[in-house]
Amino acid sequence: MSAQDPAPEARFAHELREALGAMQMALEVLRRPSDEPTRARMLELIERQLTILAKLADESAAPGARKPASAGGGKRILVVDDNVDSAEVLGALLEHMGHEVFVAYTGARALEVAHERRPDVVLLDLALPDVSGFDVARSMRKDPGLAAARIVGLTGFGSDEHRKRAKEAGLDDYLVKPVDADRLGKLLAEPG
Repeated sequence: MSAQDPAPEARFAHELREALGAMQMALEVLRRPSDEPTRARMLELIERQLTILAKLADESAAPGARKPASAGGGKRILVVDDNVDSAEVLGALLEHMGHEVFVAYTGARALEVAHERRPDVVLLDLALPDVSGFDVARSMRKDPGLAAARIVGLTGFGSDEHRKRAKEAGLDDYLVKPVDADRLGKLLAEPG
């Protein structure tokens, strides 16, 4: 395959990142006071990106577009994020990559789903509204049924102090948001 014809998964991840990045920028502009023409341009940008996302969703839902988790070494992954949109988009990306995905929006629900589904990997937002992601990780580490699960912290903070707290809480790895799809793919491909 040539450099001009990337693998479908890489193309999907790239297009998804581009659309989400553009929408995040537009939303940041809309959150600030601005004039009407600027607001209108940002709303148009969001509409265009939503069209792109819908097209990506249609392509990934086409017969044969997704690999079942059992084919190609897919993992059972629990995505935990109180931002519903972020959790759903990350879940869709992971499913497209061939993984079986479960989603929880609170720490309490994450613990329930983890106990029920026994994921291989937990992608855990560390700033949850009901309980700290660090505490969720500690609780998971106390459960012998989750001892083998790889827990990866997701956060907007990349300081050394946050990394230290993540390690102390029993997290195996740590990713700063927005998560780079290529880095995530490599992390999930690693053994363990």
